[in-house]
Amino acid sequence: MISHEKKFIFVHIPRTGGTRLSDLLRSYCDEESLRFSPFAEEGNLHATMKNYVEYYGKEILDYTFFTIVRNPWDRALSHFMHHNEGKFDREGFRKYIFKPHENGFWPHSHFHFLLKDNFGHGKMPDGRPSLCITYPSQWNARGMKFVQEHVFFPYFVRFENYDVNISKLFNKLKIPHSIEDLQLKTNSTKHKHYSNYYKKDEKACIAEACGLDLQLLGYTFKNERVS
Repeated sequence: MISHEKKFIFVHIPRTGGTRLSDLLRSYCDEESLRFSPFAEEGNLHATMKNYVEYYGKEILDYTFFTIVRNPWDRALSHFMHHNEGKFDREGFRKYIFKPHENGFWPHSHFHFLLKDNFGHGKMPDGRPSLCITYPSQWNARGMKFVQEHVFFPYFVRFENYDVNISKLFNKLKIPHSIEDLQLKTNSTKHKHYSNYYKKDEKACIAEACGLDLQLLGYTFKNERVS
């Protein structure tokens, strides 16, 4: 969502608790700006930074833009469960984990939504799937240069504590709110801790696809399996 009144852009990454936040931000967005929102008839709920810059121009980069991030293993499970009517099945989950594009899903990395360039259908420049910036092996001087050239970096709000962090951001933007409003969630999925669902190769696939997320945001796989 974009607000010219408050000069902010909210990049809504799927399954990060952004639906409720969009409700709270709607009143600050004029009718034209709702083109990139869930409220316009043909709005784009999950518009990328590239979409915004292409439509509005680079001058909007002076706005405050932010996004919510979530542990990639937790987010991936929630994404799959949401689109599978809250049910878990191994075959469908593996298709989602290993071949998201072939099954109509976005890449697993948060950074897909923050890219300056479009690499096509989730493929790296050398033809491998996903994004070249997400592989830990490329997180070196060359990788750093690539990241700086090709990624927009917003204000990151963590899903795990976003009510407090969003409150700080709202204070900066002078948006009245209450912590109770920020704690309300909609569109959530119910399931056990994510570590109960992953097999070894599925866990490794998310780690590889989200290598940049893990290194920049500090997420790790926490094992809380229910015996």
